[in-house]
Amino acid sequence: MIRIFAIARKELLQIWRDKRSLGLLAFVPIFTLLLFGFALSLDVAHIQLVVVDLDRSAESSRYVQSLLHGEYFDLAGYAGDTREALSRIDDGSADIVLVIPAGLSDEVNAGRSADVQAIVNGGNSNVAATAAGYVEIFTRDYSNRIRLRALERSGGGAYAPIDYRPRIWFNPELKSAKYLVPGLMGYVMMISTVISTALSIVREKERGTIEQIMVSPVSSREFMIGKTLPYFVIACILAAFIIIAGWLLFGIPVRGSIPLLAAALLFFIIGGLGMGLLISTIASTQESAFFIAVFTTVLPTQLLSGFIFPIENMPVVLRGITTIVPARYLLTVLRGVLLKGAPFGAYWMSFLAIMAFALITMTGAIRRMKKAV
Repeated sequence: MIRIFAIARKELLQIWRDKRSLGLLAFVPIFTLLLFGFALSLDVAHIQLVVVDLDRSAESSRYVQSLLHGEYFDLAGYAGDTREALSRIDDGSADIVLVIPAGLSDEVNAGRSADVQAIVNGGNSNVAATAAGYVEIFTRDYSNRIRLRALERSGGGAYAPIDYRPRIWFNPELKSAKYLVPGLMGYVMMISTVISTALSIVREKERGTIEQIMVSPVSSREFMIGKTLPYFVIACILAAFIIIAGWLLFGIPVRGSIPLLAAALLFFIIGGLGMGLLISTIASTQESAFFIAVFTTVLPTQLLSGFIFPIENMPVVLRGITTIVPARYLLTVLRGVLLKGAPFGAYWMSFLAIMAFALITMTGAIRRMKKAV
């Protein structure tokens, strides 16, 4: 234990002196949390709307106002004709143009249908599809209100055959931060364990100090534990920090079992440390270690784990690749515990996959490290 703590103390001093390692462990997680939590949003809102109102009636004004409730559309102005409105799309000041034909109020008052055109900028397919969907929903809602007014005037009463009342669980506000922040934890754990551990041991190779360790009384197991212990503690602190910050800043409480959440994080951290040790036995320079760590762990965690992009929407080949991405299973557990409060039976397979990840990487690291040290 004395030798282990001596190596751990040396590593902590090295982290404190090395500004790059300190920034990687302290600045990057905090910056990433704030960036993904506040700046990056998958919510489509404040869509710039330009209106071509050729009817200029009270009915057309009420229709436009029905689109402007909430934060979905911002009125970017009126245009005199369609050509002028399209120029607003060309210069980027409008996302969607709504063309209201002349005679809309007359058609509506006569009980006939009126055609309204929506011209959408398809440069951003996600915004375009969402904007078109918003216009369709609000238009259908406004049409239903006109129909109900007509029924009331005729004495038919306000009859609705189906009373539709949606109830959204787990994320009633539909805020993307509640979807991203739990996934951010797996991303940060990969950075703080895999990259940091790999760079730490490869640094010993570059400086030639690992040869001194090979002839010292320190065993390979003691060397591994001592080198990874500081990063294990730091990763646990970062995990606790993100959970607390997610609760205070984004309103994400821990709805499920805290012991199961802690156990999943501990196994994942151990697996990340083992992965970092494996990379350190392969790489000979810090640059190559960083390159391998980024392309084998960090990028798959960001792109193929379901952190940002839903796995269900990926092609079949990529969905198959995601089965070997450890962060995918951690995200399943995190979202099940944090957002849903789901029981263990809902994510037990993912929990076992995290345990297998820790066992495989750490066993492989021990075997390779014994040959190297």
